[in-house]
Amino acid sequence: MLSCLFTSCKDETGQYVEQLYTNSEKNRAVKACLKVSADSAVNHLFKHNGFYDMNDYRIDFSTIENTVFDTLDKYGKSDLKDSLILLTNRMVEGCGAQLTPLIKKAIDTLEIFDAERLIKGAENAITRYFQLQSTSYLKNLFQSPISIRMNVLGINNLWNEVYKEYIKHSSTALNFDVQNYVVEKVLFNIYNEMEIEEYLIRTDSTHRGSELIIFK
Repeated sequence: MLSCLFTSCKDETGQYVEQLYTNSEKNRAVKACLKVSADSAVNHLFKHNGFYDMNDYRIDFSTIENTVFDTLDKYGKSDLKDSLILLTNRMVEGCGAQLTPLIKKAIDTLEIFDAERLIKGAENAITRYFQLQSTSYLKNLFQSPISIRMNVLGINNLWNEVYKEYIKHSSTALNFDVQNYVVEKVLFNIYNEMEIEEYLIRTDSTHRGSELIIFK
């Protein structure tokens, strides 16, 4: 209820403020938040050492570290492991131009069912919603450009060398999809960076443009 006394008014419920924005404006604000967050993620990640020099973001093949990489280390083939990690990260760092329009496409086609709930939600509510709704779609979109770059830079051949050396000394075969692993790691890192920017949008007015003023 909006209570007024002479020239003083007080919004006791918040309903008046909510009514300042239409559902369409709230939907635009959510997508604007995603676009700003995605731009921030791209700028931070897709540059030299954006992945490799960041421990939390480096593509380190940790899922096979205790099997394949330990075996390589044991038999003096650590150089193959190191080359695979470095080359894969450099490959991904150079993917910004190919992946950026795909992220924007996913944001543009995203269906938003309750923008107000997302705007009023947790500090990462919008990014988490995007992650939930778009991960499968983005994984499919990312496969082709990452596959092309992996082939061009010889990462698949290098992985075959790594696996060949591993299997020389192990009787345990390994079913590991290198490309899928890389795609999932890239997406995981993008979402993490988007969450950081979403938090700043919610808490720091300097990170808001005109469409993001709803978050004040």
